[in-house]
Amino acid sequence: MFYKLITECGHMGAGNSFERVWFIKGSNPLAVLQRAKRLPRVKRKETSLAVKLIQEISREEYLSGINNQTMCYQ
Repeated sequence: MFYKLITECGHMGAGNSFERVWFIKGSNPLAVLQRAKRLPRVKRKETSLAVKLIQEISREEYLSGINNQTMCYQ
């Protein structure tokens, strides 16, 4: 299964953050949530408060999202 995940990320000073979109493979939403807590820059790693959205998506959306992310960081 494929998921789109939006998390609150930080290290921009006290109380400041930005949202980041991740595309993750996982067996179920709970497994994705556990994995999200270990992603880089995610705020409040000891809780699940930084996770704003977990949405199941199609394989095509997943591949498109991964490709778009790769292009943004080059």
